[in-house]
Amino acid sequence: MNRSERFSDTDLCVKCGLCLPHCPTYNKTLDENESPRGRIALIQGWAQGSLAATPELVSHIDNCLLCRSCEAVCPAYVPYGSLVDRFRGETGEVGKTTSARIKSAGIKIALTNKRASRWVERLVEKSGRESKGLLQKTGLLKALGLSQFDAGLPDISTSVRWNDFYPAQGQNERGRVALFLGCTANLLDAETVSSTLLVLNRLGVGVRVPDTQVCCGALHHHAGDQASARKLMDRNLAAFNLSDADTIITIASGCGAMLRDYRQLEATADLAKRVKDISQFLAELSWPDNIEFKPLAAKVCVHTPCTLKNVLRAERHGADLLRRIPSLDVASLPNSQRCCGAAGSYMLEHPEMAKDLRDDVLESVTAIKPDFLATSNPGCAVHLRAGLKQRGLGHIEVLHPVTLLARQLVR
Repeated sequence: MNRSERFSDTDLCVKCGLCLPHCPTYNKTLDENESPRGRIALIQGWAQGSLAATPELVSHIDNCLLCRSCEAVCPAYVPYGSLVDRFRGETGEVGKTTSARIKSAGIKIALTNKRASRWVERLVEKSGRESKGLLQKTGLLKALGLSQFDAGLPDISTSVRWNDFYPAQGQNERGRVALFLGCTANLLDAETVSSTLLVLNRLGVGVRVPDTQVCCGALHHHAGDQASARKLMDRNLAAFNLSDADTIITIASGCGAMLRDYRQLEATADLAKRVKDISQFLAELSWPDNIEFKPLAAKVCVHTPCTLKNVLRAERHGADLLRRIPSLDVASLPNSQRCCGAAGSYMLEHPEMAKDLRDDVLESVTAIKPDFLATSNPGCAVHLRAGLKQRGLGHIEVLHPVTLLARQLVR
């Protein structure tokens, strides 16, 4: 199959332009090359041989956040995300700056290499106990251009080794699920994991945590490193196929979206169908009558990650769950709100655009004046937390919806 045939689905795009108002980068630049329609035209021209993969052309594709808002409104069902991933896979790192390459490589090693991950976790944990001074003293984050990443880390980070199984509490087991941790569970999301286990167990659900699971592969897949992504996919398939659970729960919407996209590979369709975001699973579960929550006189603003909205299509469940907490004022960001700019490693590789997009979100958050900002993706949480601290709004706590739910659960 030649290149034109491999990218024949670019022909599905009828260039109607309905996607343009929904594209974050187009709305910031008003450059057709920075729109979904424009990027598809560039990929189409390259696939047909009329355009070369110059650094300029590749940079337009690389500037895409892969928020997939365009897919959600496309009348022709163009598989835009898949097209961009395949293009990046064939063009590699053409057009990427040295700084972007270093940042991308550094974050992938830190999160997916077990030895490196444990070293970073220990460093972050010790740094948290010492007011985060240790990480800054090493100069590592500054050298990698990751100072913003440091600023967005949770105030307390504790390395945890999870058990293989957490049984239902106080009653017969009503169901059993497997929990996907992802590569950030210890570094960014330990409280979210603990909260998820607590709530599920109290609701009568037993939880498997497969020890051999690894990173979902999204960082590699979206960067064009398909070989590494496939290795990670295969390891997760082996880990979860051994599980006796019907449902695979994700607590990071980016991981959930990637696991759902495993269905693009013929052998992984079954795993993809079993994936469900924690908020959706809890919202659809039948709850026992004895579950109660302590009142909380506060306001929470709910941020919806792009992957939760555009891929998992489960944007409403987080807010619905939080409304179970008595006296809690639950507010959502405006429907017109675009991507926050985190987008995996995008916030590190394209810091200026990421900051501009985050500023738009934080303007809305500031107007709502919440005590908490709830989001279902750890990357978004890091990015938004750093922005709030820059604005002197560090008192607004950024957390996962299930974490606030667990804190108010009557034990």
